[in-house]
Amino acid sequence: MARISPFAALRYNETLTRDAGKLCCPPYDIIPIDRQPILEAENPCNIIRLERPLGEDCYCRAGALLRAWREEGILDRDDAPAYYVYRMSFADGLVSRAVYGFFARVGLEPFEKGVILPHEETLSKDKSDRYALMSETFCNISPIYGLYEDPEGFPNDTLLSAMAADPDTSFTDGDGVTHSLWVVSEPGALSALTRALADTRIIIADGHHRYETALAFFADQKQKNADLPPDSPLGTVLMFLADMRHPDLVVWPTHRLVRGLPGFSADALAASLAEGFWQTTCPADAVAVSARLAETPHTVGFYAGGDRVTLFTLKDSGDVRRRLPGKSEAYCALEVTMLHTCILEPHLGIDKKKLAAQDHLIYTRDFAEACDKVRSGEFQCAFLLPPTPVPMIGRVAGHGERMPQKATYFYPKLTTGLVIHPIDE
Repeated sequence: MARISPFAALRYNETLTRDAGKLCCPPYDIIPIDRQPILEAENPCNIIRLERPLGEDCYCRAGALLRAWREEGILDRDDAPAYYVYRMSFADGLVSRAVYGFFARVGLEPFEKGVILPHEETLSKDKSDRYALMSETFCNISPIYGLYEDPEGFPNDTLLSAMAADPDTSFTDGDGVTHSLWVVSEPGALSALTRALADTRIIIADGHHRYETALAFFADQKQKNADLPPDSPLGTVLMFLADMRHPDLVVWPTHRLVRGLPGFSADALAASLAEGFWQTTCPADAVAVSARLAETPHTVGFYAGGDRVTLFTLKDSGDVRRRLPGKSEAYCALEVTMLHTCILEPHLGIDKKKLAAQDHLIYTRDFAEACDKVRSGEFQCAFLLPPTPVPMIGRVAGHGERMPQKATYFYPKLTTGLVIHPIDE
């Protein structure tokens, strides 16, 4: 099953980490381009200069900068292997939550082995970008978010004991999320965590592109070097591992914005869906729409302007299964599956090829942003989705299936910059 081990991370030196909030950044793929110069200006050593380099020869420059930071002592390699316990504390409305787990080195496994499982489709552009960066740095700069199936007798006390002490690093970001890190290098604790997860499977919650890139990169390295040992660090990847049944895991929906469809008409779409969907309306308000989606299965919201959202509710839930005879019941029960299978493709012509090309859809987790972009005329309409429950994600992944891309948004996002994982040492 999963091959999990401690590792000696690259981390910012102790002096710099006193101001860790100005060194770390969100994952590269959710940072608005206009925020990049702001992050760079916060500190000349902000990790974004490695995580998302810009401009000509940007990946070569990122590799050179990483080497320079190591030579100058800006980044230091820990003396001994460790697991890095990590906690994100945040407010979810009026509820205080805290998700915790640990960073580990995880052996790469092809998906078909069923040891590490994806849960959604990916886009090729991000994978080519991450491959170029890995080729120059030979590091995992940002972690993959993995969920393990809680094994019986998992020594959660090891994590709780670590978090009882003062963290080695802690800061609160601009969204109010407090990120805290503890370095655990005591042999008994390392052994306990390694043994506990030896028989588990891991489901990728976030970071599919990075995992698939790591697989491709390792395959290419083996082709270049036939003598590469099977336990080479090149065959591993940096992951944050959390319990799939953790009560504070939060998944937000990812809404779809539609643009560029010739001859699009909201009235014509509603008419074409009348046979298969009940149609009701509610105020174009995030709370109202979320409540209606939560209480009415097989329903998506549709917004094309004005002060009302139309709710499309599938009349016959078996319609999805008939269209997708090879898919599991869990996959067919997803609202995002229904949207893509029963609306986007047959009625708007947005098929898998167009999804991959990203010609007509963009994604946002922000209800207000979705509505504002439609009102402005930038987009023709928005489809509003409910969040996907974590157990459902596990069931779909367990069947070896993948949801459409951008089906989930785990919140908070892991910060980048607390630990870097060298794969060539």
